[in-house]
Amino acid sequence: MSDPGYSAEVARLFAEAPGAGRPEGPGWASGEASEPLSATRVRMHLRAAAGRVSDCRYEVRGCPHTIAATARAALELAGQPVAGLDVDPAALARALAVPAAKLGRIFVIQDAVRRAALQLKAGCP
Repeated sequence: MSDPGYSAEVARLFAEAPGAGRPEGPGWASGEASEPLSATRVRMHLRAAAGRVSDCRYEVRGCPHTIAATARAALELAGQPVAGLDVDPAALARALAVPAAKLGRIFVIQDAVRRAALQLKAGCP
């Protein structure tokens, strides 16, 4: 992607999409959120061990900023304690220079993470 509207980090995360895809095997908790006006949809899959996120996978439909932000969130979630698990949409947006007009899409990521975290805390993968 060589569009000048995207930073090098957005281009890298969009191209590599680390952690993308549906998980396999038992023990995953999932949470999904969407924003219908932009057709953004994020599904986060989390697995925990010893009270910490051991694995994070995701499925996402959205613009390159949304895909890159979801990938970054997944990378940042690994190793985090399940208690209080969350993502900071403002920090994600700043790190990837997401335009203000797209901030609502970043909140979709947070909603999906929160829903998956609730499943983990409830012990209902």
